[in-house]
Amino acid sequence: MGNPGFPTSPRGRLRQATLSGAGYVHQTMKVSLNFIVRILGMLSLAYISWSVGRSLSDPQPDEMQVFATQLLTLAGAGLGLLITPRLTIEPVEELLRRSRQVPLPDLLIIGAGMLIGLVFAVLLAVPLAALPRPFGQYLPLICALVCAYVGGTIFAVRKRDLSDLLRSLRPGAASPALPGAPVQPQTGERRLLLDTSAIIDGRIAAVARTGFLDGTFLVPSFVLAELQQLADSPDDLRRSKGRRGLDLLNEMQRQSPLPVEVINVEVAGVSKVDDKLIALAREYSCPIISNDFNLNRVAGLQGVRVLSLNQLSEAVRPPVSQDQRLHVLIRNEGNARQQGVGYLEDGTPVIVEDARHLIGQTTEVVVTRLHQTQTGRLIFATVAPAPAPPSSG
Repeated sequence: MGNPGFPTSPRGRLRQATLSGAGYVHQTMKVSLNFIVRILGMLSLAYISWSVGRSLSDPQPDEMQVFATQLLTLAGAGLGLLITPRLTIEPVEELLRRSRQVPLPDLLIIGAGMLIGLVFAVLLAVPLAALPRPFGQYLPLICALVCAYVGGTIFAVRKRDLSDLLRSLRPGAASPALPGAPVQPQTGERRLLLDTSAIIDGRIAAVARTGFLDGTFLVPSFVLAELQQLADSPDDLRRSKGRRGLDLLNEMQRQSPLPVEVINVEVAGVSKVDDKLIALAREYSCPIISNDFNLNRVAGLQGVRVLSLNQLSEAVRPPVSQDQRLHVLIRNEGNARQQGVGYLEDGTPVIVEDARHLIGQTTEVVVTRLHQTQTGRLIFATVAPAPAPPSSG
């Protein structure tokens, strides 16, 4: 068998060689650009330092002033050689890295806001340029920067409202309702964020088929990455959960009556998936569908609504009261000694005391107590006493 770390096919070797060559070229270009920027920064600061030294010296400088000017020039050259990449290349690379994490529609909206801000800055530049110096020189530039920043910020904050406005202006969009007329819901406008636990659970597909939900299911790329990480896990249980989640998601995309959309979005400054979901839900003003109890509580504290499938199942579950008699098939033994375990039709476990010998039989039990957990309800019962034989008169 070949080494799995190296491709054995010619196509694989060619692809690896191409990627290696591309990486080498990129690294070489980066080193060359860094070198060129350092040289330019060194020459620029050396010239500025020399100019400052000349301006501070006499018209006929003596040897001490010439030496001080030379030292200042060398200091400027060394400083430019050291700090120029930090002032030029690194900020640009950080800006490009952050721009890759922002969705393209958001970039377009922010750019449109900055352009509108610059239009206002041009209108204000005419009266500002008429001011006496130095105000007439610097205020137009400052005004342009401030207007561009304010315009981009306003559009970024109100991007959801702008998207809804543009969507309503499309041809064929619903006309505004008349005063007093009932508001008709727009199918597909509601958005629902899917958590990893809800996808793995699988019940959300059945709920969507019932018609109780409307809107669009949104699956962020980081949730999909978490599912893929689970599917590649060396642990059998985690791997089976991840593969089940991916299979169910593919099935929902093909058969679900509600659209399922995978959004390529990243939340900057947040590392945990739960925190990213909460931040995304607050940004989109939409609820999260999850079975995670801790996520439910943390999101509730931050004003984000969570739709729990466990709570939904609990709400529609048939009620069971204490001292109620049930007929249960004892399927297997419980954790404690002599316990038997059966299940109701909805899957609720019924733990029956002293029923181990009744495995495989349907017996009548009496509910003794109910226990609520984070994952559901547990019913504890005992075997119903046999009816007393009729007395022979």
